[in-house]
Amino acid sequence: MPAGKGRKAVASKAPQERKDPSHRRQEILDAALDLFADRGFQGTSVRDIARAVGVNEATLYHYFPSKAAILDAILDVLLEERSELFTVADDPRAPLHDVLFELTTRSLARLHAAREQKVVRVLMIEGPRLAVLGRYPFLRLMHESGERVNQVFEKLIATGRMRRTDPRLIALQFLAPIFIYGFHQHGLGGRTKEPINEAAFARAHVELFTCALAP
Repeated sequence: MPAGKGRKAVASKAPQERKDPSHRRQEILDAALDLFADRGFQGTSVRDIARAVGVNEATLYHYFPSKAAILDAILDVLLEERSELFTVADDPRAPLHDVLFELTTRSLARLHAAREQKVVRVLMIEGPRLAVLGRYPFLRLMHESGERVNQVFEKLIATGRMRRTDPRLIALQFLAPIFIYGFHQHGLGGRTKEPINEAAFARAHVELFTCALAP
């Protein structure tokens, strides 16, 4: 029998391209955030998210144990992206006014980022319903952002650029108007005519706290 006769030819298959796990994970988070912002957290199922990414539910559960874990991970990413905001006091030569101005303008600029706007939409739509379920994403954002701003104020106090006071309390007082401004602007639906001018808001915010906190 000639060599090879009677043997079935085996077609070689190119291995399927497998995505990097971190890339796939981010795809899931991006798709979930889009759906949460469009349909709400409660109106989105794990199946919806898996379908949007193009994977089955078992694959999605390999990355996240629940829909709530996906929301937590979205907040993790958001807070990590905000980390650059809190380096403003690292230069001990920067005066109080300049540090507060940089912190304010960076924070306001973050509000225009697509991910921030989608998260704000989710919080506005779903905040009360999530609270009923014992989940408080807005409070988590306020608390963790407040802790980072607290560290900024601690540096300012330690280097003599800010009077001694309770930095944690001041951090919350400093952040609250910026958060409220962000929700206010989101409520305008992106219209260009704004009742509050952003540059004017930033100047007034910085001047108020500079006067109150100067040593």
